[in-house]
Amino acid sequence: MSASTEASAIIEYFKRKSIFITGATGFIGKQLVEKLVRSCPDIEHIYLLVRPKRGHAVNDRVKELVAGPLFNTVREINPNFAEKISALQGDILDPNFGLSASDESIIIEQCHIVFHSAATVRFHEPLRLAIQMNVASIKKLLALCHKMKKLQSIVHVSTAYANCNRNDVAEMIYPPPIQPGKLLEASEWMDDQVFDVLTNKLINDRPNTYTFTKALAEYVISQEAKDLPLAIIRPSIVGSSWREPIPGWVDNYNGPSGLVVATGKGMLRAMIGSDQAIADIVPVDICVNMMISIAWHTAVKYPKTIPVYHCCTGHLGTLTWGKVTEYGLHHLDTISLESAIRYPNLQFTENRFRYHCLRTVQEVFPAFLLDCYMRIIGRKPIFLKLSDKIYKSVRTLDFFTSNSWIFPNDNSVSLQNEMSDIDQKIFGFDLKELDWFSYWRHYCMGAKQFLLREDLARTAKCRIRYQRLKRLQNIIYFTAIALIIKLVFFKSFKIRRIFVVLFRLIFAGLSAITAKIRS
Repeated sequence: MSASTEASAIIEYFKRKSIFITGATGFIGKQLVEKLVRSCPDIEHIYLLVRPKRGHAVNDRVKELVAGPLFNTVREINPNFAEKISALQGDILDPNFGLSASDESIIIEQCHIVFHSAATVRFHEPLRLAIQMNVASIKKLLALCHKMKKLQSIVHVSTAYANCNRNDVAEMIYPPPIQPGKLLEASEWMDDQVFDVLTNKLINDRPNTYTFTKALAEYVISQEAKDLPLAIIRPSIVGSSWREPIPGWVDNYNGPSGLVVATGKGMLRAMIGSDQAIADIVPVDICVNMMISIAWHTAVKYPKTIPVYHCCTGHLGTLTWGKVTEYGLHHLDTISLESAIRYPNLQFTENRFRYHCLRTVQEVFPAFLLDCYMRIIGRKPIFLKLSDKIYKSVRTLDFFTSNSWIFPNDNSVSLQNEMSDIDQKIFGFDLKELDWFSYWRHYCMGAKQFLLREDLARTAKCRIRYQRLKRLQNIIYFTAIALIIKLVFFKSFKIRRIFVVLFRLIFAGLSAITAKIRS
């Protein structure tokens, strides 16, 4: 071990510590497990709460997890890293997480640190289920933590948008509009249909059940974890990795990842939003570095109140949704995706009428034509259904692409200042050096390589297809314009004369400008 590694207070703290993680098979959870085994090699053990899925046992799911490309770097450093990772079968929806007596005993007797990232991230999850997954699970976790004999630190993953009904969100826990206890009791007996009817009234000025239940969960923590060493991290929109362990790593279609793929395939052409609205996207490796740093700081300092840390990029003010579109389209031109149906293009508009017109012309009508072609060749039509699926998905983002928020990060800055230089190097979350243009290049590449699992060697052929689609698109547009001109302008003699006069005036103006430039 190098001298620089020995000087790391965080690595030293994690030596011989056992860790319990919920949500380890999720996007943030996977990155967290990889970072821990790579940067803190002397940890005692990591226990992952995992539920069986589609006939796969929990141990098989963990084997599949550690066999992925995310763990290639640590595999080269330490081929036996997986020996320190074990699965505990359970489910956040079950009483006491569905843990067996022996597994619960392991957590109570051996674990020092807890990372809780398990939650439903579906924006419009039925309210009853969202309460069970995002709020009731917190009560179960806190009950378990109160039993733990060696507990030193708990990090709860919330979201910066838990209080998105406010424009300026402080690093504090806000009181909810309704007591969580009442909703938890109702969720035990009330019918789903009744909950669905009451949803809009209950969430009030929040856009979805996800942000609403995340806010409720924070309040539960404030009431029931006052005597626990607990801290809350609020990431904004979590995107692909920036640097570690692979630039551009991503494994889900949530948020920007879905936009990259849908736009790159030519299916998504328009969205409701503002080009000037801040796109508060934070790389997943930055989020994980902050989580680990918070766990260390909470254990060492044991704050008297529950600290809240914003993990955001909006304060930099350098990335807007307009820039996301510009950078993404630029890189998709060279990092072309396979089987695209149109040359990529995406535009934001705040006018809903214009949006529906654009979508009808640029998304629905082409999908209809493609489905007609599929029927002709005897294949199942899929494009209208796919277009509708993309539509429903992107419409959940309207609120976030149309507005901007202020997320002060005083606690995050204070935490960073308390870290040594070596810890800032290994577990740093300073984004001053982040170049968004380069980041989006890696994001597009990562979506192609890790999410779609396309062969990078075929990129050149995909680009040729893109160029053909672009030429075809231009031909169709110019043909449509010519037909419109012919049908509208040349059908009437008077309109034709007006059009000719206007054309001559424009031509004369351009000639005059050209003559001045030459002189």
